[in-house]
Amino acid sequence: MGKYFTKTVKPVVTASLQAGSTMASGDVLFDWASFDIPRGSNKLIGLTVLLRGTNGVRQEKAIDFYFAKSIAGVAPGSLGTLSATADGARYQNHLIGAAHIDTTDFKDSLDIMSVASTGYGGGNAQTPSMILEGDINTGTNVGYDKIYIAALAGGALDFRSTVQVSTETATSTTAVVVKTTSALINFAVGDVLHDEDDLVIGTIKTVDSATAITLEENCASVSAVNKDLYNINPVTVIMNFER
Repeated sequence: MGKYFTKTVKPVVTASLQAGSTMASGDVLFDWASFDIPRGSNKLIGLTVLLRGTNGVRQEKAIDFYFAKSIAGVAPGSLGTLSATADGARYQNHLIGAAHIDTTDFKDSLDIMSVASTGYGGGNAQTPSMILEGDINTGTNVGYDKIYIAALAGGALDFRSTVQVSTETATSTTAVVVKTTSALINFAVGDVLHDEDDLVIGTIKTVDSATAITLEENCASVSAVNKDLYNINPVTVIMNFER
């Protein structure tokens, strides 16, 4: 009987890029992010994406995912600049597969979050069935190999936020006071916050109210009043494997 396991990747989409503009179809959503799989052949049988909205309002856009491996220990070259066309290079021979999330895969019942799994919609929906095998001995743990995943937007994705710093953050406290838009519909426990200038704020311990956030540790940076705050992991990818 087969053995099943999952891998979760939370790639970084920098706050300044989220703040700057809407991503167009074909833009790089995130560049290569690595994860480890057991050494040998592993079959990708499903992929789920958790997609944050625009200022707390859900969004549904197609996404193309690409998989790659290193060659003789050399990682694949960049797909391109985030939120711009995929004009990168030096990854051609590293590619080992691709998967697609279609707009029809997204479920419609959540107000502030979009969730889709491959192959459960209609139209162009696809269920992946591919073998992913890495360049041997590249994983961070003994007996594991490293695989890379990157993604391109299939539509106009918009992660812009108007959750603003209300009281200048201080490195002597875990408290962050915000205004304009509710923190409750934009942020959650475990989110890593940066401001629009990419200053590190910290990891959320609790979202206490629409205007109050508590961090796991004291604020890492002093962010000025009126600066927009961002969760730098607006996309989560959960992959299902059969071993």
